[in-house]
Amino acid sequence: MRIYSTLLAFILVFFTSCFPATAIDINSEFSSKKIESIHYSFTPNSLEDAQRSNLQQWQSLNNKPLNLGLETRPVWIQFQLNNYLNKPTEPILSLDNPLLNNVYLYHFMGEKQLKSEHFGDALPLSDRAIKSESLLVKLTLPANSETTVYLNVNNNAGIGLRVPLTLWQQDALLAHKSMLNLHYGLLIGFIFSLAISSLVLFAFSRKHYFAYAGVITLMLSLFLAYLGGFGFRYAPPSIAALQQLMLPILLMLITVLFLPLQRHVCIPIKSNLVKGQTIITTLYALVIVLIGLLPTPSVALFAILSIPVILSYHVVTTLFYLRKNPTSPNKSLLMALGFFLIVVIHFSVALTGLYTVTRSSLILTFTASLSCSFCLSYTVIKLFILQRDEQVTTQQALIAKSAAQDALLNERIELQDRTRHELENQVDECTFELQVTLRELEDKNRELEQLNMEDALTGVKNRRFFDKKIIMEIRRSRREQTPLSIIMLDIDKFKEINDTYGHLTGDQVIRAVCDVIKQQLKRPLDEVARYGGEEFVVLLPNTNNQGALTIAEQIRCAVEKNTVSVAGTTIKYTISAGVYTHIADDVHNPETFTERADKALYLAKQHGRNQVVNFPISQ
Repeated sequence: MRIYSTLLAFILVFFTSCFPATAIDINSEFSSKKIESIHYSFTPNSLEDAQRSNLQQWQSLNNKPLNLGLETRPVWIQFQLNNYLNKPTEPILSLDNPLLNNVYLYHFMGEKQLKSEHFGDALPLSDRAIKSESLLVKLTLPANSETTVYLNVNNNAGIGLRVPLTLWQQDALLAHKSMLNLHYGLLIGFIFSLAISSLVLFAFSRKHYFAYAGVITLMLSLFLAYLGGFGFRYAPPSIAALQQLMLPILLMLITVLFLPLQRHVCIPIKSNLVKGQTIITTLYALVIVLIGLLPTPSVALFAILSIPVILSYHVVTTLFYLRKNPTSPNKSLLMALGFFLIVVIHFSVALTGLYTVTRSSLILTFTASLSCSFCLSYTVIKLFILQRDEQVTTQQALIAKSAAQDALLNERIELQDRTRHELENQVDECTFELQVTLRELEDKNRELEQLNMEDALTGVKNRRFFDKKIIMEIRRSRREQTPLSIIMLDIDKFKEINDTYGHLTGDQVIRAVCDVIKQQLKRPLDEVARYGGEEFVVLLPNTNNQGALTIAEQIRCAVEKNTVSVAGTTIKYTISAGVYTHIADDVHNPETFTERADKALYLAKQHGRNQVVNFPISQ
């Protein structure tokens, strides 16, 4: 039995690797698409080898981006693009990892080469065809063509051979980059402002912990900037070769700087544990100074292995200090170390290729970095306040012992009070600025959430909203034991309208149908959403089957009577609808409602269109 299972697994793996990856289709509805079905190989030594090689000898990858971890060998990637449009189009291919050394792209239609381009972070920004921090290349796809793209990716620096690919329509890419840059700018700018605040406080107070906290926070903002590719945009072209080293070096420097900061924040305690920490960190700093002598891949591997160890030592010693002296600065310093350890672990795991980097994981990195910066700022400010209070207490004791020095001591107290008020004002101003920034972030998040839930063409809710809404209504239906009805509607012969009158007229018909549907819905809880293309879905909570059929028939009749006028021509159109009503009993399968309503819709289409069919379907 074990031999049989092993043989079966081998056969499945073999046939999976032999099947070609799914081609990327370009049609009228194309906006963007992640390319997660590719073939890759390390065998070819040249473009000719890659073209002549048997595709069955390549490894296939489906439904996830390519992440080969610390691999330093050049890898060849190929995928197909099918343009079904009757005109040429120029989409943009985005390599969503700005830290790739050298990328060579070759674009073929049959034996004809359409494009050849070299890009990557080893090239200065001025040498790139598209001046962007991202790795972008414009492709030209002839009308009704099938083309093949070959990529040769060389990331010999060892900073993670991760090659996520996305194909964009130019306007969609511009909108995406604008929103992404806004979010990056707000987060990195906020962390950078915390760094500048700490350095300014150091300039006024001459407290070295402000300097250490400011430098750590500044390096953390640079790390995030380089992680997003923005550091390369503003870096001089002469240091392009250092791009790959910046991330591990910044992380190692931050790790080293935590030691002197800890010495200033925590009360010194004699212990072998503390002595060992000092010796190990000092040796680690010397290694960083000599890091240029190591090969670049070794730098990344050394950072992955060493940083978590040193940070863990910092955490252990901070816990030791905290046990002896549980003050607020010690607690917040421990939290800052914990958040930075999260950043390091995510970075290390991502480099090794153990998991696929997603937008949510990057959000985790930025959130942990932001939390680390905030904890550091709180640590040094709280420490300054505690030290100031201790100074005030000491001076008050001296005043009590020496009445002869009352005048002088009173002057000192007034001076201290002024200093305290000035500092509190500075802290209040910084706090106010933080609150304003956070409020702006919340407003932007709400705006983004609203945009994500609305269909841009019709103004009604979109598929994303419907998928969330139906889960809520299914749970309510099960909880309250009330019927839940759903209507699937589709515009009849919509392709003929598009082919005859054009897509703009088709969009006008979609908007008109949407307006009619909204007019027929009277209750606040009833929702209509654009399900996709010319298909709509109506969600009717607490509505029995007869009521749903009545509403569906009213919508059908209203649409049948409605017309659209274009250039003096009156266009009539109809819809078909499928209805399904049920009291929900399974909250884990919301697709049951849509599937059954869609079956009824399909039967309505088969039996002549312009009608309403109920599920279960009568035989």
